[in-house]
Amino acid sequence: MGTGVIFITLHAPSFIIKETCMTKAADFLRQLSDMADRFAMWISILYAFLVTLVVLGSVFLRMAGRAPSWSEEFSRWLLIGIAFISSSIALKRGGHIGITALIKILPFRPLVTGIIQLSNILVLTFLAYVVWFGMDAAIQALPQTGDIIPVSALYVKLHIPIGAILMIVHVLYYAVAVTASDDPTQFLLSQST
Repeated sequence: MGTGVIFITLHAPSFIIKETCMTKAADFLRQLSDMADRFAMWISILYAFLVTLVVLGSVFLRMAGRAPSWSEEFSRWLLIGIAFISSSIALKRGGHIGITALIKILPFRPLVTGIIQLSNILVLTFLAYVVWFGMDAAIQALPQTGDIIPVSALYVKLHIPIGAILMIVHVLYYAVAVTASDDPTQFLLSQST
């Protein structure tokens, strides 16, 4: 019985094997993308909570004449982290700017898939540059410290490549899922019309 399954699998048409591999790859990348999204969401929530706490605390302490000198710098660092990490959340949900009306009305599916994949390749190329130069900027910032907080600026600038890596995970998922899907328009990087 088991050899029959192996026989069928070994002699299956190549498009079935390709589709199965693409579906498995898409499922794996979807899970990875979902994990990256949850990570980014929790980090963004934590940073937003800390910014709110520090700024409100600073306002009340300023009225009492005891404002901490580090609150503005710390809040600014957290806002930088929110911007870069949250950009991956927006990408996952199709919140980035895009002109999708033309793609959605094209009747020829291979053309639509090709346009979407070209877009994915361009975005991946850009994000690879962001990771590369973001890491370079972070490493160069190692000896720099904050004006008030004596912590290396490396930790602030690491948000740049981390945010780009999170976005790469989402775009890779979309790139594989487009080829395995019957409706490629559901995997556009922008869901606006």
